[in-house]
Amino acid sequence: MQPPGPQGPALSDAVATRPSDRLQQLSRASEAAAHQQDTRPAADSEPRFWQDVLTEQLWQLFAGLHDEADGPEGSTGLPSPAPGSPEASGNARSTGSGGSSGETPFHVTQETARRPCRFLKPICWDPEDFEDAWERPDALPWQSRKLAVPYRMEKVRVLKPGEPLLVTTISSFTRHAFTCGRSGVKVWSLVGQTPGAQLRTCLLSPHSMTLLLGGNSLAGVTVWDLKAPCLHVRHALPCADLTCQALAASPRDSLALAGFSNGTVRIWDLRNQSVVRDLPGPQDGAKTLVTAERQVWAGGLAARLQCWDLRSPKEPQEYHFDSQIMSLSPHPLEDLILVGTANGQQWLQPTRGGQKYTVGCKDSAILGLQFSPLGQWWVSVGMDSLVSVYGMPAGTKVFQVPEPSCITCCDVSPNNRLIITGSPQQATVYQITY
Repeated sequence: MQPPGPQGPALSDAVATRPSDRLQQLSRASEAAAHQQDTRPAADSEPRFWQDVLTEQLWQLFAGLHDEADGPEGSTGLPSPAPGSPEASGNARSTGSGGSSGETPFHVTQETARRPCRFLKPICWDPEDFEDAWERPDALPWQSRKLAVPYRMEKVRVLKPGEPLLVTTISSFTRHAFTCGRSGVKVWSLVGQTPGAQLRTCLLSPHSMTLLLGGNSLAGVTVWDLKAPCLHVRHALPCADLTCQALAASPRDSLALAGFSNGTVRIWDLRNQSVVRDLPGPQDGAKTLVTAERQVWAGGLAARLQCWDLRSPKEPQEYHFDSQIMSLSPHPLEDLILVGTANGQQWLQPTRGGQKYTVGCKDSAILGLQFSPLGQWWVSVGMDSLVSVYGMPAGTKVFQVPEPSCITCCDVSPNNRLIITGSPQQATVYQITY
């Protein structure tokens, strides 16, 4: 059976109806609607769709064309034709006495009267859309600057993804830009980039739930929540007028640490973003910073390795090296700190006292090194443009992979399967096979 619609019987009847009959229908419908409005309970104060004769008649015309398609649930609440009227007779003839045609009788739909539709409620706009007041003399009260035509723009960021872009998009909610190239999608943070600001370091928490960012001319060290549905800055740790060049985290104590170029090592409590303590670090600044158990280890260009106990504000222990300390990595299971120096040497320093010992060397400065999650091996990179993997405990060289330029940083994934390296030109991800 063809469903009723604009081409169904209701439309045919409406077209076939003479103008004089239509006017009579409108007149009777107007009187019935007025009677219905007069008999409405006084407590029902909601506005009706029709407030004047013209609107009412237009609604009657529309309802006459579509009531049959709406069915009992789509009833408009219009009064039913009076018994014995031509409309009632015509409906009875079209449906039969028992409704054997299977269609809902038109007069049944009319009898199941429903209250007229209410006025549409006003749209609830986000307050941010109207937070600015437009002060032009000819502006209307509801107008906003954001709805006006712009008259200037200025450049605030330049993003260099290093490849031709296919699509770009931007979010004002999360303050991120997304660039799509043939190699993948890159996510750019637009937060805190004041003139002259530069990122210098970042740190992923041991549980991969938080990202710390620090640098020069920033409002503070920013804490990004990675487990939220949308990337956003959860906290900004205060460090005004300080240049951050190293970051560390102590998950057991919910602490974040930063080493600054003036030699200060600052500790924050992430639970309330308060400053716990400032430690007098290396005078030339902490180039690298790590935590091991309840200890903080810092190394810098003065060729000194310093260690503080977080449980007491005593003077730090110091260990001297022959060259500048460029990178540190704590062993995940043993009381050892791996030290990489500018002359290419690699050392293991016991954290509970004892003599350090060398575990292999490279031909040039070591810029980054990282233990594997279980501590059986570590990766070392630097000016020699080689990704080198060494085994514990003697520092036996396992293999090396060349890259086209010097390598400035590296990391190992928590699942022990991926290595990432960074250079001035690119970042490279390696998959490990055992």
